[in-house]
Amino acid sequence: MSGYNCCQSVFTAYSDLFGLDRDTSLRLSCSFGAGMGRMREVCGTVSAMFMIAGLVCGNTDPADQAAKTENYETVRRMAAAFKAEHKTIICREILGLRAAEKSAAPSERTPEYYRKRPCARMVATAARIIEDTFPELFSGEEEAGLPGAARHPDSDKEAVPGEQEIFSVYDDDGKPLGQMKRGQVHRLGLWHEVVHCWMYARHGDTIWLYFQQRAASKKDFPGFYDLSSTGHVDASEEHAQAVLREVREETGVKMDPERLVYAGQVREELHEDDFFDREIGQVYLYEMDLPEFLPGEEVDRMIAVPIEEYEKKEFGGAPYIQGYTLEGEPVLIREEEWCRHNGEYERLVKPLLCGGSGLK
Repeated sequence: MSGYNCCQSVFTAYSDLFGLDRDTSLRLSCSFGAGMGRMREVCGTVSAMFMIAGLVCGNTDPADQAAKTENYETVRRMAAAFKAEHKTIICREILGLRAAEKSAAPSERTPEYYRKRPCARMVATAARIIEDTFPELFSGEEEAGLPGAARHPDSDKEAVPGEQEIFSVYDDDGKPLGQMKRGQVHRLGLWHEVVHCWMYARHGDTIWLYFQQRAASKKDFPGFYDLSSTGHVDASEEHAQAVLREVREETGVKMDPERLVYAGQVREELHEDDFFDREIGQVYLYEMDLPEFLPGEEVDRMIAVPIEEYEKKEFGGAPYIQGYTLEGEPVLIREEEWCRHNGEYERLVKPLLCGGSGLK
């Protein structure tokens, strides 16, 4: 939720579908947080659902009784769906409070605050109800026919590949919240699992690390250099299964599961404009005898970097380092061309590599 109240978190995740800019969306929804101005009345996520319903099927003609009825019936169905999961739509009842807050001053947003609040679960429920109630918003069909809705910029295109994938989502403590579609997860900024695979080989006294250059056609970070393989964990997958699948799809390598080493877990957050990515990364290492890659369509090429050279970037702040194509051609990679995985190498990868090689 990144400090925004519950209504803002839900409403702003969808407001771009109606041509509303982020600042306007945050202002429109800010008063409904904490059960409307911290009065602990209707939950802010429920208010956000109703606001979306107004944008989709709200009436503008005061004499149009049929339109009013349709909107109110929609609101009632959404409220009933919310109550079916949480028994109530009232904020103080959800939180177990007896009355409204005496002060209008909001509490400081800290990890401890979020641990005591079930708000992330409410956000997840409201988002799911919105998408179940208005599937036409996310089907790739033209939204111009929706009352009050702006034409979505992608309305003439097919649905974005991968947006319908289902992920398990988690709260800040790693407790499961349920399952959601990929696009929904990224709109709401919910924690979900990914896998990171570091592939390497030993030649004499040198450890070579292998990295991918992301395809120029990628939506996010095209042409950037990244770990050997990264990818999301589907709701039906085990972590190790996801690693094997992603590595095969991206690099063409069919790994031996017995040689896959689990290194630990990292958390990464990226918030840019309307994209809010919060990932729980499951980190793996894989040693190769003879590196042979057949990159898929998401990868332009693989490169090799000696561990000593890579550590110039990680620990020395080098503006660029030198790697090599698989054909042995040198490649200079600037610091700003790397995808960020801050601290992952130092904390999880280096101890395993050096422990097994005798490097200091």
